[in-house]
Amino acid sequence: MARSRKPCRSCLRIRMFMMCALPIVMLIGLRPDGMVRIAGYLPDAGWIAAAMMMLGTLGFIQRYRKYKSQD
Repeated sequence: MARSRKPCRSCLRIRMFMMCALPIVMLIGLRPDGMVRIAGYLPDAGWIAAAMMMLGTLGFIQRYRKYKSQD
């Protein structure tokens, strides 16, 4: 009989990714009407990318200031 061991962190991350990605891929293939309607309300991908870059820049500035204040 095999011993039950706790899975490693990489395995857990892969499992979590698969649990999130698989339903999304299925929805892409099925294209339910409700999801298509909701997708029309979402902002453009360019706006989302710009917001992510701004948040990343602000986070970097905050961490850099904290790093500089330690000196």
